[in-house]
Amino acid sequence: MARRHWLDPLARKVLQAMGELPPDPAPRVQEAHSPSLEPEAASAGSPSVDSLCIDVNRASAEQWRQLPGCSDAMVDLLLRLQRGGVQFSQLEDLAQLLDLSEDLRDLWQPHLIFRWHGDAPPLPQPKPLDLNGASRAVLAGQLQWPNDRLERLMAERRRQPFKNLADLQERLCLPPDAVEALIGRVRFGARPAGPSLPPRG
Repeated sequence: MARRHWLDPLARKVLQAMGELPPDPAPRVQEAHSPSLEPEAASAGSPSVDSLCIDVNRASAEQWRQLPGCSDAMVDLLLRLQRGGVQFSQLEDLAQLLDLSEDLRDLWQPHLIFRWHGDAPPLPQPKPLDLNGASRAVLAGQLQWPNDRLERLMAERRRQPFKNLADLQERLCLPPDAVEALIGRVRFGARPAGPSLPPRG
């Protein structure tokens, strides 16, 4: 194939102007995207309300807001009740609390799950404080008594172990409120036996 001269483009323009050569074909214009496809592409990335499923007793604020007609006031109330441990077992209770219209109830119902999560596990109860056997440091930390009252307790129990709350109150001259604060929190263990001495020879 013969090499083309570097003036060929200029010569082509001259010949085209004189009508000796046909004009260059028009460049192809890239077809625009069909607008009918754009809504489908946009909707593909966003979650569908039809597929929404909410655990009523564990739902987040973002999940509640996806429900039609769920206002910020409703979301705030539901989250406060959730933090307080309140759980719902049926739609009627939820609808009555939020004063939902019949239309909203029908819209929400397919998306709600009422799953009971049980009560929070009870906290372990501390062991009762042994007033006859606990050390002074333990007594001071748990009873939070004034120093003079604590000293009387230590002196009295060295003399004789306490039998019960009534004995403790009488010997230490405790006011009624101080005794009531000890109910269920203390016990009166037996005084540990002292070291055994060898028999005299």
